[in-house]
Amino acid sequence: MHFLANKRVVIISMIMTLIMAYIVMVVFDPMVDGKDGLSVIALQLAFEKSKGIQIVSSWDIEAFNKGIVLDYLYALSYMIFFASLISWLEKKRDISSSFFPYIALLAGAFDWIENSLELWFLQDVEAFSSTLFFIHSIFATLKWLALPLIVWRIIMLFRLKDVNA
Repeated sequence: MHFLANKRVVIISMIMTLIMAYIVMVVFDPMVDGKDGLSVIALQLAFEKSKGIQIVSSWDIEAFNKGIVLDYLYALSYMIFFASLISWLEKKRDISSSFFPYIALLAGAFDWIENSLELWFLQDVEAFSSTLFFIHSIFATLKWLALPLIVWRIIMLFRLKDVNA
């Protein structure tokens, strides 16, 4: 992961992540559910197909289908940002590379899988498999569980002394 351990990559990916977070959470998600956007997260963690159908029944599905590319880009930006920040901090602290940058990449990959299953689900909610809907929520849960691990690792790395200071 040393190719990501670059201050410029960290800064550019951080800026992109902040921009994409704003676009997705403040513009896209509320546009989809017509409210505060929280039902988008509720769908991720619904686990039961019937609950998922209930959640999306009031959504603007066309807006979701048109804008989902933004969520894919958001996942790409945060996976690069977190992986590069961890790699850069480990390099700067002269710590051998850990598996944590891979957890960041996996979180983004889980997000992509979750998004793809949501797209499929919204094509025909009645015909979509209950098992696949449950799997969709498992991927979303894994993504959400990865984030505290990533943040914990970043905090631990910031607390260490910089060997190049």
